[in-house]
Amino acid sequence: MKFLSQLRVETRRLFCCIRTWLVILLVTVSPAAGLWIYRAVTSISTSSYTTSLNGTYLGNTALAGALLGALLFGFLTVLELDRVHRTHTNILTEAIVSPLSFYFSQIMALLLAAAVSQIAVLAVWFPYTSARIGSVFHPWLYLEFYLCTMLPAMVFAILFTASVYQIIRRMDLTLILLAAFLLLSIKVWTENWLLRWVNPSIGYISDDFGHMRLLRSIIWNRLFWLFILLGFWCLSFLFIRRYGRGILRSAACNARKLYLPLAAALFIAAGIRAYIGQPFIDHSKLEITDDLYNINYNEAVTFSSIHVDARPNLKTGCQWGTASYQLQNTAGQPQMISFRINPGYKISSVSANGTSVKYRDLNNDDQNGKMIEVNLPPAKEITLKIKYGGFPQEWNILDLSQGELEISKDYIYLANQNFAPVPWDFFWSGDDLPQFTSALSLPKEMIPVLFGDGTVEQVGSNPNGTVQWLIHDAGSTLILYAGDYISEAIQAAGINIDFYYSLKHQRVMEECGVKDIISRVFEYCTSHYGPLSFYQSSSMRLLEIGIAGGGYAGKGASVMSEDSFNEQGLKDSKKGASGSEVLAHEIVHQWWGLGNMFDNDGSNLWSSEGLTVYTTYRMVKEQYGEAYAMEHYVREWQKKVDDYYDNYYVRHPEYLKVLPEKFRTRISNSQSSTRLYCEMPLKLLKAEQLVGGEKKMDIILKKLFTRKIDNSNAYLTYQDFLNACKLTEEDLNLE
Repeated sequence: MKFLSQLRVETRRLFCCIRTWLVILLVTVSPAAGLWIYRAVTSISTSSYTTSLNGTYLGNTALAGALLGALLFGFLTVLELDRVHRTHTNILTEAIVSPLSFYFSQIMALLLAAAVSQIAVLAVWFPYTSARIGSVFHPWLYLEFYLCTMLPAMVFAILFTASVYQIIRRMDLTLILLAAFLLLSIKVWTENWLLRWVNPSIGYISDDFGHMRLLRSIIWNRLFWLFILLGFWCLSFLFIRRYGRGILRSAACNARKLYLPLAAALFIAAGIRAYIGQPFIDHSKLEITDDLYNINYNEAVTFSSIHVDARPNLKTGCQWGTASYQLQNTAGQPQMISFRINPGYKISSVSANGTSVKYRDLNNDDQNGKMIEVNLPPAKEITLKIKYGGFPQEWNILDLSQGELEISKDYIYLANQNFAPVPWDFFWSGDDLPQFTSALSLPKEMIPVLFGDGTVEQVGSNPNGTVQWLIHDAGSTLILYAGDYISEAIQAAGINIDFYYSLKHQRVMEECGVKDIISRVFEYCTSHYGPLSFYQSSSMRLLEIGIAGGGYAGKGASVMSEDSFNEQGLKDSKKGASGSEVLAHEIVHQWWGLGNMFDNDGSNLWSSEGLTVYTTYRMVKEQYGEAYAMEHYVREWQKKVDDYYDNYYVRHPEYLKVLPEKFRTRISNSQSSTRLYCEMPLKLLKAEQLVGGEKKMDIILKKLFTRKIDNSNAYLTYQDFLNACKLTEEDLNLE
């Protein structure tokens, strides 16, 4: 019987079986577990779980489908392979067809069944997912995530289960080993992104910006496991029993077909090569020390300007460029200087005043950078040009949350040594910072924005439709973002604020009245607590970026994570009574969170959230009156706190300890969120009453905000607050 005819017969038989359709049905509904039970895509911010709409309704469902689909198809595979041996029909089938081709056709039929299951999942879940994600839903992203996570997991389960069963011929032991293989991925290998075969590491899926960097690492993970398991599967062909012989004699007979061990060796070698040569994560030392910053500076060399001709490739995710440095060699003798660059970049050439010079790539990855040593000629004025490029690698300590560093048609984030080689052991000349300029071409849909007070200028267009930009900044480094940004020019508290956010948020921002909210927050907080320390020249740049749960500030700019503005977050009643008030809450974090840092390890209630919620309440009270503030804030806080202390597990913590870890973690985080967003504001309200009212409280908070910060301990602590109020922890206990 020809193989195609054999495959057609086996496929028809498989799809005539009721249990096959039962498995397909269960796989089709399995993503639902990601909505309630197996929520794997989360990012922890202030001890509460937050994620994007894509993370909630796409990432979680795809990963749940991958886990349950792998389990179901592994079980179906062992049942199908055991069927002919359990019923002893293998004697008849081996008389008709080759055992090797029959085994091959069985697995191909099972893989077709997995493909049918995946098509059913895509068709059934498409309308629900698109409706829940709404305006930020992308059909191609929907297809890519399911096809990169769920389908490969089912394929891997089929290959692993078939290989194990073919070797040991025991259904019970095969199922035990399948369960162990699953547990290794979800329990043991959780800290290694490449070994997680059923649950690839997905830290965050952006709603507004790019995903290509994350998808590439997922695809690499899938290729690694595909090579390994294909090798294991080819190896299992050697153990197909032939002519009534045992396992060893059958293996010796099958080994005569040299293509089987050769294919197994090639696939396994390719898998090992994929594991060792992965291009996404650097090889920095795991121990973080200060050795990197023990620098012997070369005082004979200075630089006065930097210009970078940057050429990011939005299709491959690579950055190529030529960096030109205007150097001064005051000693008039040959010198050696160092640059720091991303570990994924390679140097193609270095020239000084047009002549090639020697350089050394030390490949000494440390804290997401490596050193390049360059020999300079004795000339006093030198134009040094470094041609570099490659795929920028991320820091290995962040391997489970890959994707922040992005070069794609949707988003660019390149900072410091990821943008261009950074002068490391020599300074700039003069008192003023050197000029840093860069030429850049981007699609017309992308707008570049700098962190800091630098500027971008559109200087022309290219025949391919891209736009030419010229970047002006000062210093030795540059932090670049680019995306579908739109901007709002806002004047508040005597400063000019340029607010950049994704075009996908335009409707939400307009509905919330973002200009009025930012203006009101800046006026209120500046008058009550003082101006932000990172204003520059009466101007500030406020920028939305594609991360979750954080931000940073300095040099006249502040960045905020995109989850501060998503529609899901704007419905969080703990932060405010409406979307506009939640948005005000997020802007208040410029004072409590960025303007003053908090060290909250989760063991106490003191964090930026408590003061931010309290400040939002005070603003709302001033705008809408005491009755509104009492109804929508104080009473809501009290209700949630009362429910918290009435909770069974709060009253009986000994029972919480015996719950499975995932349920214990979920309950603890929910309780922690209530305490941070509700109980702490109530304590602050009580402190306000004890210190003598709102005006006295404002004076205390202003002193804390404008205090001289000790760099050795820059955090605003709970004890600092209590000391300023002349209170103790017991004074703020709630009755």
